[in-house]
Amino acid sequence: MGCIKKNVLQNGDISYRIQVKAKNLRTGKFEAKVMTWRKPAELTERQCEKELKRLEIEFEDKFRKQLNGDIMVDDSITFIEYAYKWLETIKMTRSVNYFIKGRDALRKFEEYFGNIKLADIRPITVQGYLDKLCSHKVQMERAFLIKDLQLFVRSHSVDLCKRLRENDFSRSTYFSAVSGHGILVSNAQKLCEILNIKFDDYFRIQIDSHPYAKETILKLKRTLATILASAKRQGLIEHNFASQEYIAPIQGYKKEIKILNDKEAIELERYLREEEINPRWRIAILTILYMGLRRGELGGLEWKDIDFENGTMRICRSVQELPGFGIFTKEPKTETSKRTISMPENLISYLKEYQTWWQEHKSYLGDRWETIDRLFSTDSGEPISPGLYIVWLHKILNKAGLPKVTLHSLRHTNITLQLNAGVDMKTVSTRAGHARASTTSDFYSHFLQNSDIHASEKINKIFE
Repeated sequence: MGCIKKNVLQNGDISYRIQVKAKNLRTGKFEAKVMTWRKPAELTERQCEKELKRLEIEFEDKFRKQLNGDIMVDDSITFIEYAYKWLETIKMTRSVNYFIKGRDALRKFEEYFGNIKLADIRPITVQGYLDKLCSHKVQMERAFLIKDLQLFVRSHSVDLCKRLRENDFSRSTYFSAVSGHGILVSNAQKLCEILNIKFDDYFRIQIDSHPYAKETILKLKRTLATILASAKRQGLIEHNFASQEYIAPIQGYKKEIKILNDKEAIELERYLREEEINPRWRIAILTILYMGLRRGELGGLEWKDIDFENGTMRICRSVQELPGFGIFTKEPKTETSKRTISMPENLISYLKEYQTWWQEHKSYLGDRWETIDRLFSTDSGEPISPGLYIVWLHKILNKAGLPKVTLHSLRHTNITLQLNAGVDMKTVSTRAGHARASTTSDFYSHFLQNSDIHASEKINKIFE
């Protein structure tokens, strides 16, 4: 039991000195700790007694756990302060991409969590943040090109790669802009400064408002849970209040999956096979269409990964580009993303043709490609920016008269074509490199519902 002593201050306020004792299990001796508490004027004597009793029990329990290493409570550290310490830790132990996503999540946390102490985080705190995200609309200010920027670059003989590199500007961002995608206004302004052109002559600003997607909220929740789990492991808190047992299921809208339908996919394959004359463009898009690779996985392919004898392709590396880090090669997204999968016979034939061109081109380039084994590299021997593939795709779709979709849409197209052909979910998931089959089924649930309706209609026709 603790010892409580009442003190009357000079201004008439009442404070209490609460002293508790706990046994140090390492030394076998009792140790004491003291706290003070000032009685709020509105509390009655009875209410004051109850609050003192609660404070004494809580203070003694906390001190005992702190003393024996069960919990190391630092009442002064805020959640945001701890979160940035966590961020510095993962910078040394996790991938660059993981660090960037963590950093971006923390920037979103700052406004809501502010000066909330780590020890004061409760389920209602976390749930309140997630509920706010579900009801909040995001305003996105983007800049879109209104003139042909590539024409300017060519006509003025601009050494684009050199200028972008010297100014630490992402080539992927540049290629997103010239492909018709909106980019951050600040990035567009910086690009105009680099090229010495007027912003208003080349860009227009568009403001869009939309709710957070369910997947975005889930990613932020996972980051919250990861940070609090780290704090719990270090004994700074007792509970991870962002874990599933404390938080209600996330609501929110699912982004519509844009894909090419069967006829459009067939027409794209035909166009690539019969009409596209650029060998790099042709094989890059054919590979994604046939294999469903992520664009980083496509960029990481080397000839030693292509086994023509056994008809397989090994995916074991990924190329990414991030602001401040440039273009770099890393391991694939997850352990299951490392995979060896069979290639369709058509693609094997196309790859053999491309290899013949690639070897001739390597001989022509000489020393610049002496050590190159990547299927896709610049003529100077550098990795191709992942953002360049979308430029290739959009030019091909435009020439073929097909709807404008993204590279990831071709991955979705590949997966839905397999499901439509009756390939089982486990095999589709493995080929896609998903961590679990449930990832595939959850993401493509809308397509599966359509398949279910189609199956029902077929059964109905049997009994007509």
